Amino acid sequence: MIKRIVMFRGGVETLEYFSDAMAEKFEQMGYTVFFFDLKNEEYSAKKLRKFLKPRETVLITFNFEGLEKEDGVYREGIGYIWDTYGIPCYNIAADHPYFYHERLCDLPKDYHHISIDRRHGEYFRNFYPEYRDEGFLPLAGCTLPEPAQEGERDIDVIFAGNYTELPFFEPYINWINEEYAAFYRGIIDELLTETDQTVEEVAQKHCEREMGKVPYEDLRMAMHKMIFIDMYVRNYWRGTVVKTLVDAGIRVEVVGKGWEKLDCTHPENLVIHPQTDTAGCLEMIARAKISINVMPWFKDGAHDRVFSSILNGAVCLSDVSDYLCGQLAEGEGVCYYHLNDLSGLPGQVKTLLQDEMRRKEIIAAGQKKVQEQHLWANRAETLAQWFGV
Repeated sequence: MIKRIVMFRGGVETLEYFSDAMAEKFEQMGYTVFFFDLKNEEYSAKKLRKFLKPRETVLITFNFEGLEKEDGVYREGIGYIWDTYGIPCYNIAADHPYFYHERLCDLPKDYHHISIDRRHGEYFRNFYPEYRDEGFLPLAGCTLPEPAQEGERDIDVIFAGNYTELPFFEPYINWINEEYAAFYRGIIDELLTETDQTVEEVAQKHCEREMGKVPYEDLRMAMHKMIFIDMYVRNYWRGTVVKTLVDAGIRVEVVGKGWEKLDCTHPENLVIHPQTDTAGCLEMIARAKISINVMPWFKDGAHDRVFSSILNGAVCLSDVSDYLCGQLAEGEGVCYYHLNDLSGLPGQVKTLLQDEMRRKEIIAAGQKKVQEQHLWANRAETLAQWFGV
């Protein structure tokens, strides 16, 4: 019977924030949680060995933290401590599997892969059949103890996230020769037009058109080498959405790196705040009337930005995904726009900004559902059901 849980600190700050939120729920449920500190591996390793008990302990991590042969959990010639003690390893991959191709090798024997988007899960099952697919676990929201009240909100529109200018990706597009560059641009152009398709759907179609049927072992490596296409498309739309608003005379406050490089006609409407930690982002969102979300090309999942915005009292204006639209209808904390038709986006924003009562109604309609179903405490409960089987 599982009584003990190993989690991680000292890696990616946002993932640590999510882990802390789940750990609080796990402890309320009666589990004992041990945090391995990736910044103090030697000390943590000593304490870890005392904590681990076979058949009583499970590891829960994000993005392969603790599964990358770190000192303290892996020894050359011996392997992972998780195998030595027979510890099941549940890894929440907070992005598409093709980002992690090089990490999806030489993993512990009892590895369980968790996807945050249903199409990510489908890709994983098709391209990595040698591993166990545990299932779908969407990202969740975080809330501050006391978000600002409607009348106290001094930010009209906020976007929390970094931006990379498109010229940055040119060396990746042109890294082989002109023929390959044309191939990559063809995939990008189709994705910018057919915004409901995933990168893998379009890329696989183009690969098979050029080379015929490709074995999945070869295709998954090719997909890994095309992750710059995913990042190009994400940043294209992220920049285009913000540019559309600021050039329409709407003041948008952005939190993150790179926004000084956004090419827009009216930069005076763009207010740039430096990159900050998760709590800092939440504090900014909690001061906003509208929080913009541009999906990181999750077509059947959700971003934590959506749920956190609603929880902290900001109406979320988001592009669509199958999962998100199934969870929250239009007006339930969120209003939707479509990437391939941004002409009405400024009007949506201006109408919401002018109607305080409507914003309150939208938040009230979505907040209860998000509080009941989309906190990290809910995800902890789901995980406990999985490893309790």
